[in-house]
Amino acid sequence: MNIVAIGLGNFGASLAKILTAMGHDVLGVDRNLEKVEFFKDTIANTICLDATDPHALRLLPIRDADVFVVCIGDDFGVSVMIAALLKKLGGKKVISRESSSIHLTVLNSIGIKNTINPEYESAKILAQKLALDGILNLFSISDSLKIVDMPVPKSLVNQRFSPIQFKKETHLKIIALKRDKQIIYSSSQPKKEDSEIEAIDYQVDDILVLVGDIKDIRKFLHQ
Repeated sequence: MNIVAIGLGNFGASLAKILTAMGHDVLGVDRNLEKVEFFKDTIANTICLDATDPHALRLLPIRDADVFVVCIGDDFGVSVMIAALLKKLGGKKVISRESSSIHLTVLNSIGIKNTINPEYESAKILAQKLALDGILNLFSISDSLKIVDMPVPKSLVNQRFSPIQFKKETHLKIIALKRDKQIIYSSSQPKKEDSEIEAIDYQVDDILVLVGDIKDIRKFLHQ
């Protein structure tokens, strides 16, 4: 995927570096040459230009980029201006960072429906993790449906691994079982023979990746 990240502050640079590490074709944009030079080895591509200048903005791959992410959050006016210009120039998809309800309202009014508030999202995830003591990571699919990874409970150690039985008992689906940073079972892989799954026992330090309703996750954690 071709992604353009405009604004290489903490959020923009982190996003661009992570997407680069995932194998995407990323272009990081900032008007500060020092930032552009600093990140040139960790972001696939970087360019120094003022994205508020329509003529400079046309130097970007407007038609070829799959997504533009306006990562600027500290300057309301600049953020809105860049988003508006990208829409006007025909950007396929524009996602913009927003920092307040007013910022969000203005972005929505110019046709930017995809927005992100990193501070709010981070706080929300942390709050959910704190409330679910024992999990390592959490991803929200919806308000109730979550993906979590967590250490295998002591009560399961040395027991036979059975995704079907686990789902019957907990109403949670096992997406993956990780051991020593390796995935030894994945629900997305070709179906294993029953004998292969039966050969797996839960071990200390195994990591379960689960998906299910938040209520069932809480119940499982408190068993």
